Amino acid sequence: MLSPCRSPWCAYLQAALAVVSIAVLGALLLDRLDLANVAMLFPLGVLFAAIRLGRGPAVLAAFLSVGLLDFFFVHPQWTFQVSDLQYLVTFAVLLAVALISAELADRLRRERDAAEARGEEAARARLAVESERQRNTLLASLSHDLRTPLSALAGLAESLPLAGPPLPPVQAALAEAIRREALRTYRLARDLVDLARLQSEGLQLARAWLPVDELVGAALESRRLPLAAYRVVTDMAVELPLLEVDPVLLERVLGNLLDNAIAHTPAGGTILIQAACLEAGQLALSVCDTGCGLPPGREQAIFERFVRVPGESCGGAASADAGSGLGLAIVRLIVEAHGGKVAAFNQPTGGACFRLLLPVGEQPTPPPAEWMDSGS
Repeated sequence: MLSPCRSPWCAYLQAALAVVSIAVLGALLLDRLDLANVAMLFPLGVLFAAIRLGRGPAVLAAFLSVGLLDFFFVHPQWTFQVSDLQYLVTFAVLLAVALISAELADRLRRERDAAEARGEEAARARLAVESERQRNTLLASLSHDLRTPLSALAGLAESLPLAGPPLPPVQAALAEAIRREALRTYRLARDLVDLARLQSEGLQLARAWLPVDELVGAALESRRLPLAAYRVVTDMAVELPLLEVDPVLLERVLGNLLDNAIAHTPAGGTILIQAACLEAGQLALSVCDTGCGLPPGREQAIFERFVRVPGESCGGAASADAGSGLGLAIVRLIVEAHGGKVAAFNQPTGGACFRLLLPVGEQPTPPPAEWMDSGS
């Protein structure tokens, strides 16, 4: 059997060898077969070339078949002269049949190759879907198995000082460290599962019209205790438009940005929240801090690579949270689901800023004054 070709010249050579082999076989069978039957052997070489080698070698095999048939088998032999013009019709029919067979066989070969290629792509797609499903199942199971004992561990550590006589300062500090680490690991497991779910299932937004100051106030209230160690400043433009957003998810976004600022800002630092309208029909909502800032040249990679400053927390109150960055990836997914964008950059005076650009839709029509008076 001929070996697979690795160059075009090899394919043409194999096609020629196949036709020559058929000519040798025909010469051996010429005493037992009529010339017409011998001529019918040559299309086999053309079909072989079309199926195995391609269209070009098949065309070569077709013309070579006619030439060998004329030179070796048609009277006068050993010459390309034709004594009977009827053989010209035979040559024409043989050449036409060979060329048509070559085209059809080559088309079938291409369709076969395309079908095989599609079956590889379909297999890869099924494998990717199955891998994603198994990953999400594993993460969900892992999160469930971790969060329950972590919650119990945090509760036990919190109640330890109340279980008896006051603990010495060292033991009290250890109990607080256990509680803090348990809660941190709990939040990490929660964010990991949420990120996998958002990436695989997408977001179903429960939109509602919401004032920006109400959204910011809810996020600040949810982080009231950790923010007590910082100077929190809000800079909100007057008469901000309403946002048609998912209140729960947008509060989660601001909460994650506040957690990130707390984790990377030393106690006593400043956390600034700004909101203003842009000319392009967007509202810019920023959370800035006076921490150590972002790695130069990697400001946007923070949303994909889950890092801020590796191994460094800048003395933030939640220093153990530094470096995970899962919350920032969730921020990007939620903001993009709302049709917005998120950007990160360093301030000239130090510290990092995270800016959300949210679309401002057509504002809802306020109820008539008469309706408001009658309702009151």
